[in-house]
Amino acid sequence: MTLDQKASQVMMTGISGNASFAPWLREYFRDTVPGAILLFKYNIAESPEAVHDYIDSCAAAFSRMDSAMPPIFAIDHEGGDVYRMGSAATRLPSAKIVATHLKPEAAQRLYDYSATQLALLGIGMNLAPLAETRNAENGEFLGTRAWSDSPDTVVAYASAAIRGIRAGGMVSVVKHFPGTGSGDPHSGDSVIHASKKEFRDGYIDNFRKILLENPEAVLVSHCVVPSIDPDTPFCVSEKGVRDILRKQLKYQGVVITDDIAMKALSKRGYASGDAAVLAIKAGCDMVMTSDRDIKAIRRKIATAARDDPAFARLLDESVRRIALMKLRSGAAKTALRRYSDSRCGARNGARSGGIGRFRADDYRFAIVECEKILGEMHGK
Repeated sequence: MTLDQKASQVMMTGISGNASFAPWLREYFRDTVPGAILLFKYNIAESPEAVHDYIDSCAAAFSRMDSAMPPIFAIDHEGGDVYRMGSAATRLPSAKIVATHLKPEAAQRLYDYSATQLALLGIGMNLAPLAETRNAENGEFLGTRAWSDSPDTVVAYASAAIRGIRAGGMVSVVKHFPGTGSGDPHSGDSVIHASKKEFRDGYIDNFRKILLENPEAVLVSHCVVPSIDPDTPFCVSEKGVRDILRKQLKYQGVVITDDIAMKALSKRGYASGDAAVLAIKAGCDMVMTSDRDIKAIRRKIATAARDDPAFARLLDESVRRIALMKLRSGAAKTALRRYSDSRCGARNGARSGGIGRFRADDYRFAIVECEKILGEMHGK
């Protein structure tokens, strides 16, 4: 990859539209094809076929642009209040309701068939499950998104969700490491007021157990933990990401930041480009951003790598982790797989560089199976 391609590959950003890849987007993404595209409610058309065709259109357009590896399409698909899919997929209940009415084995099957639906639409990454235990500090912000205030319950259901999402063909992103504190990071500071022992016992130990499932990715929050790194948000803290997540917990998968345009960072004076560089230095691999000036962020990352050999090595490590995740999940394909798909695509009329035809029968089967499980929920 060129340096600009590497700098683009470590970015996750949004896209406009829900029908097809608009012509003006070619200029917007020129020289900056990101490693991941995060979909929102406005990207989701009314029917599954239309969602599939939109993603297929985007995938085909990106394949014709200057990118060494295609982006993976991601979405927040927790259920409950965090649901983007409209009528194009099974509406999942919140984590709290699932943990109340389903056993972990049934929850795993629910997330398996739910992930199958999204994977068939061309969405390869789910920013879920949430792996935080509800407590007095985070309870108001997390609400029903949290499984429980019992650490054991959280471990059981978050682990089941990881297994289900993976079985359904999607990359699972555990969040928000190491947790959420008092305050909403969208609007300002989020602080975890805990001693080192309280932080280890009440936050890190739970993630340690959940990470035994070896999820493909972990999303790091903007929380500040004064007992670990005073005044420094976790996603840009080397003490937080490299020392705790990488070294203590020995996590080797992809580490993604929460949105670096959030006020939890901007109110502390972090411009998006600077935050991106600091996050990679801290041990993160992929930078999520809603900042529209993605080219400026890409230039900041590329310039830092050009000027600093140590940072260039970190960037290479991040790109390697992202590439391995995509290859293992099927989001990116080997030369042999591309050749095989091209032969199948010729027979099935698949769009060149797209995601192939919509497998409607498999999609309907996954819908039916989800509905069966939801219908049994109150029989726990």
